[in-house]
Amino acid sequence: MVLDQMPHDHLKAGPAASPELLAPAGSPEALAAAVAAGADAVYLAGRRFGARHYAANFSDDELRSAVDYAHLRGVRVYVTVNTLVSDAELPDVVRYLLWLYETGADAVLVQDTGVAALAREVVPDLPLHASTQMTIHNREGVARAAREGFSRVVPARELTLPEIEDIVEVPGIGIEVFAHGALCYCYSGQCLLSSVIGGRSGNRGMCAQPCRKPYRLVTAEKDEYGRPRDLRAVPAEGQYLLSTRDLAVYPSLDRIARAPVASLKIEGRMRSAEYVATVVAIYRRALDAIAAGEVWSPSEEDMRDLALAFNRKFTEGYILGASNIMARDRPGNRGILLGTVTGYDPGRREATVRLTGEVVPRSGDGLAFCTEDPERDVGAVVRGTPAVRRGMVRVGVPAPVGRGTGGSS
Repeated sequence: MVLDQMPHDHLKAGPAASPELLAPAGSPEALAAAVAAGADAVYLAGRRFGARHYAANFSDDELRSAVDYAHLRGVRVYVTVNTLVSDAELPDVVRYLLWLYETGADAVLVQDTGVAALAREVVPDLPLHASTQMTIHNREGVARAAREGFSRVVPARELTLPEIEDIVEVPGIGIEVFAHGALCYCYSGQCLLSSVIGGRSGNRGMCAQPCRKPYRLVTAEKDEYGRPRDLRAVPAEGQYLLSTRDLAVYPSLDRIARAPVASLKIEGRMRSAEYVATVVAIYRRALDAIAAGEVWSPSEEDMRDLALAFNRKFTEGYILGASNIMARDRPGNRGILLGTVTGYDPGRREATVRLTGEVVPRSGDGLAFCTEDPERDVGAVVRGTPAVRRGMVRVGVPAPVGRGTGGSS
């Protein structure tokens, strides 16, 4: 693996009050982007025992180079060993933990308590972080993790900030919280839906994300054996009944940053390097301003860029007491609203769009013309930057789109 040197101007010896900014690195390219954007630490996985089996991840040679690359730039590297493992895999886990220690990993994230026990015995000087998959959600759970040798806990994402502030008081252990990225509809670490439906276990790193599929809510009477009969549909908002929004604490980052947490974690090891660069840079600038005592307020431009990077609608999540974390109308990235279709020319195969904001589509941008039925959405790629005339643009569309259709970029 070859990694070009990239500029890294952020000074790691910042104010002690500022929490660590922890970035995802699902690939060597994402690692380089995270470091350049100002991450204090990254988390990544080798090709084994990581909870993102389908990310690019790192070969042994790439992982060794990644640790060297990050350490030369003052960035810590945490390696995920956070799947449940079988008895037959334990010898391989032991060898892997030894190798990670020798390679210089700064910590390993663990879900399996057996793996944690092995790590304490074989590599006692290798710091252990308790994965959110362990579903630790109270003071007692954090205290037990401290007794079992963990130096950090990533608690369940369903906790509120007051609950987190309460468990932070447990001595000798740091708390890491999610700040941005995908949420799970189930309690952290307790979802078995992918295993039941398709035999792909999230606790083995192979979640098929069935929560992003369409479902129908039904009711029924039960027969004498408790089996449902005469299923009847129940009206529900949207088709994607289990699909959650994406977490973004950025609008209230000053409140989170001043809480006694050790680390703010960005989710996204399946995301692109461009996503990592954008999100890390925005949170880095904000954290630095807050730590410097500046009067900070969220930027509309930053929120727009976060949404453009990826969003399923944003929520401040359980941590900040959001009342709604669901996005049941469609399960995928929705960009930002660009405008509304006012007409379609079938001869030119062009749609006329009235812009609703300052964003103008540029060459190479992806567009989605959204309908009430997500299955009927029409996608297009902008070829050449269109001219804006009286707040209108014309863009090529491969299929007819109706008047009033919303377009997102």
